[in-house]
Amino acid sequence: MSFAEAANEFPLILQIAVFAIGACVGSFINVCVFRIQKGQSITYPPSHCECGKPIKFYENIPILSWFILKGKARCCGCRISFRHPFVETLTALVFLALWLNFEPAQAACYMVFASILIFCTFYDIDTMTIPDAATIGGTVCAVVASAMVPELHDARMADLPAFASHLKGFGLSVFSAAAAAGFLYWVRLLAEKALKREAMGEGDVILLGFIGAFCGWKGAIFALFAGSIIGCAVMLPLVFWECLKPKQSGGLGLEIPFGPWLAAGAIVYVFASRWVLPIIDSFLLLFAK
Repeated sequence: MSFAEAANEFPLILQIAVFAIGACVGSFINVCVFRIQKGQSITYPPSHCECGKPIKFYENIPILSWFILKGKARCCGCRISFRHPFVETLTALVFLALWLNFEPAQAACYMVFASILIFCTFYDIDTMTIPDAATIGGTVCAVVASAMVPELHDARMADLPAFASHLKGFGLSVFSAAAAAGFLYWVRLLAEKALKREAMGEGDVILLGFIGAFCGWKGAIFALFAGSIIGCAVMLPLVFWECLKPKQSGGLGLEIPFGPWLAAGAIVYVFASRWVLPIIDSFLLLFAK
């Protein structure tokens, strides 16, 4: 029985498996976010509590263990952040949604994409930085994935040899990464000139290049504008609340990372691209006339 036949014959089993894999990846993302910002190895030592005692495998089941343990470590009783099951559940749900909406090869590529975005999101929230290893390494993965699965850039050409489609996917990924990063770099320079201070970090520029490598330059531009809108919708009430505080309390003390909103915009594009692309193309035609 082929994989496609198994997927059609036992869809629920595969969906549960994909959800479980996503939860495990989410658990690993938690480890990476926590350890990398502390300069620790992500592989050694094995999972352990803050008190130093190792965590048994049955106490480390993604999503479930946090609820079974009621958010506290069994060994010392210290509280475990709710972010652990949240990231695991988020990753699992995104994996399942990708599996349900795309062919297996595309879904697998987007799962890698989403995993890196989720890591960058929570790392940026914690440190206001995005590791180049994640975004540059992710861009390399995107270029390779685009060459192997040209459907990521709608580059499949039925009337030409297969290698032409793979070559086109590779080229579009490289071009889109450079175009997206270059565009945001100039936006960043102009914003710094206007505001007389740093408007965004270089990590955001590289992150948009990574998004472009997976989603194309149109997807990257959509992620930039959609992410800005989502960020404003979420953060403006918080900024307004800060403005209401007494001045002696520190006033506007909010530091707002932009990476999470770029990531949110990119995820929206992945799921909505079939509706968004025609709109973008129509918009571009207005300027071409």
